[in-house]
Amino acid sequence: MGIVAKGLVRRSFALQPAVVSDIYDAALDQGLRGLAEIVMAVGQGCSAAVSIERAGTLEEVATHNLPDKALQDYAAYYRRINPCIPIAMAGHPDSISRFTDLITEPDLERTEFYTDFMQVHDTVRAMGAPGIPIGPALLLQVGVHRARGSADFSEDDVIRLQGLVPHLKRAMQLRCRLASGLRLDAGLAALQALAFGCVICDGAGHVLFANQAAETLEASGIITLAARQGLQARNLGQSRQLAASISATAAGGTGDALILTTRDGIRVFALTTPLPVRLGGQSGHVLVTLRSESAATTLDATALQQLFPLTTAEARLALALAAGHSLAKYAAEHRVSDNTLRTQIASILHKTGTENQRELVRMFGLLPPVERLAGDRDR
Repeated sequence: MGIVAKGLVRRSFALQPAVVSDIYDAALDQGLRGLAEIVMAVGQGCSAAVSIERAGTLEEVATHNLPDKALQDYAAYYRRINPCIPIAMAGHPDSISRFTDLITEPDLERTEFYTDFMQVHDTVRAMGAPGIPIGPALLLQVGVHRARGSADFSEDDVIRLQGLVPHLKRAMQLRCRLASGLRLDAGLAALQALAFGCVICDGAGHVLFANQAAETLEASGIITLAARQGLQARNLGQSRQLAASISATAAGGTGDALILTTRDGIRVFALTTPLPVRLGGQSGHVLVTLRSESAATTLDATALQQLFPLTTAEARLALALAAGHSLAKYAAEHRVSDNTLRTQIASILHKTGTENQRELVRMFGLLPPVERLAGDRDR
């Protein structure tokens, strides 16, 4: 029952980490009904609907605070005469907008859809998105409603719900990929938190799962996660090597190691291995991990101080050493003397139990590269 925005430029809205976690829990464990409840709460509506459309046909629908008859009526007839859907689909179908962003209120009130559906089911105020892509020929639709007598949704309401869209999209994509043959497992969910690319594919390279870090590599032009062509590298020769490695690993091989290169000559290290059973592995599934040599460290001062009794200044210096910064540049930027640097380095080595700077950097490289939520960094 969703509609969509006109491409307005809107400020972003930061969701609480707990809400993002709830979205994944609902998508993977509770289904669309749990998502509808979250959508309603974030949009501050009285009711909500979430549906999946495949090639123009509603495949799955769930509502919150709406009777089953409303769902049945909408799926059977009223979706086809919803005047806002074609307008939204012609514009920006994965953006949130109010009905009144798409059609004037007097024109809406003269439609059969408004008279026989919105008034009957008391959903006279509405906002949503009808075309969030989550897979081949698959669209996620979301809508939030308010009853008669309520104020229309505000711009802040739209912004807040729009902040939910990327997380809804990613959670539903993960749900679809799991449904295509992967078993849900805590280990698989943990791949999402890793700061290096993780891709699960079949022997032909068809992508079943890709974490956020892998999608970032795709956005940088390093790899392609195309559904039909499968996992590919930027360079044709390297792409063939990667395909051969995936195929051999899926056929029973132990895995392989390759180097992919970016347009700028930066190396990306790729490893293929049979997908472990604890990650939902089955015969023919392959785990491909990718990490760029230019990848930034995921360490921060808070994490270092949780691991070791470093002062704030010592943690800052330790991060600089781990990043390969020169001491001269660091001293100039932070206005510290050579004597102070030597004292801080000696203290850092003592507190971390390392013998020298090389051993310190090596130890930092052993720490798991995990993407930490912004909320975790702030604590």
